[in-house]
Amino acid sequence: MLTTRHLLLRPWQPHDRHALLDLLDANRARLTIDFPKTLAAVQDAATAASFIEERIRDWYTRAGYQLGIWEVATEQCLGLFGLKNLDWTVPKAEAVYLLSARAEGNGVMREAAQAALAWGFERLDLERISCHARLGNHRSGQLAERLGFQREGLLRHAFRGGDGLLYDSAVYGLLRTDFLALPGQTS
Repeated sequence: MLTTRHLLLRPWQPHDRHALLDLLDANRARLTIDFPKTLAAVQDAATAASFIEERIRDWYTRAGYQLGIWEVATEQCLGLFGLKNLDWTVPKAEAVYLLSARAEGNGVMREAAQAALAWGFERLDLERISCHARLGNHRSGQLAERLGFQREGLLRHAFRGGDGLLYDSAVYGLLRTDFLALPGQTS
């Protein structure tokens, strides 16, 4: 469990299925391109429960870590931050994040991501965290850069969106040494 000034980030729990479903349903139209697998996997309370069970299993097997982002003041779920595609031989992971439209533009994801990245580097002892941002998803790329990620390249037709089209993706990378050198970080 991670706490920040305004947020609580914690692993999904079985009773979170309705909060997850509400988050995705309220944002389904705007998440269609970038999160087709998550949206396809979570259609109702039963599939939300299955999705959460998989994330819990991933957590205990060290295959991935996904945290719900909760606003402390309202106890509402605002989004999620995950580390997936872990390779413990490096060790490295890929960050994924989504935020409710109602929370955008308030620094919520930056606050959540900074805490989650610190946890990934300091507690999980990751050496590298990468993320991908669809070229048309400007907010995602801008967030990565604000967090200290460096744009490392472009993957053409890297993934198929929920609309069936192929999209290019910018790849960003952040090393532990880069992160710890940022203002406000600890070792």
